[in-house]
Amino acid sequence: MTSFIVEPRQILCYGDSNTWGLEAGTFARFKHNIRWTGVAASVLGPDYKVLEEGLSGRTTVWDDPLCSWLPPNDDPAVCNGRKSLMPIIHSAKPVVAVIIYLGANDLKKRFSVTPADIANGVGILVEKVQQAHSGPGDSQPAILIVCPPPCTSEEFFPDLEGAMNKSLQLPAHFDRVAKEKGCDVLDAGSISGVTCSEVDGLHLTPESHNLLGNAIAAKLQEMLE
Repeated sequence: MTSFIVEPRQILCYGDSNTWGLEAGTFARFKHNIRWTGVAASVLGPDYKVLEEGLSGRTTVWDDPLCSWLPPNDDPAVCNGRKSLMPIIHSAKPVVAVIIYLGANDLKKRFSVTPADIANGVGILVEKVQQAHSGPGDSQPAILIVCPPPCTSEEFFPDLEGAMNKSLQLPAHFDRVAKEKGCDVLDAGSISGVTCSEVDGLHLTPESHNLLGNAIAAKLQEMLE
């Protein structure tokens, strides 16, 4: 008698330091059960496998020659979300869903991009996922884009000058892109209690990770039912 092993349904989480789980001020990594990805995995249960692909400094589509926090810092493309997405998604497949949680690093002054540009960058990544046919049986996976919550300070990172105002404009543009590309969207800033730490203005608090993880899990259950 042949026994069949049912593989868990895989969900790819593609993001930046808030997906990696960076703690504001210390730059250490939160433990798995604190990170939003770990929280979502716990809620979804053993039928799902949550794959974490978070990189500190990752942008939507921009090279960053100043990514000194990623030694040896010899390739400006390391932080470019467009250039790393395909190798990652094709090594992870099959995936039933892809979560794209990017845009916060695009707020840096040195990129000189508008809120519309940032959302459009996310849209390019959505198109890439749609074209990759990385779902089961070469199907198209469900796609959820997550809009970052507003920045709460520009003091810790000088390059965030002007980011607070820009970040407030992101939700409307993320909604537009979701409609244009035919994917789902979740505005992290609209979830009660989800906020960036006042220590650096950019990274989620532990409480926010918990709230966001639960919200994303609920959204995925709705999308994948």
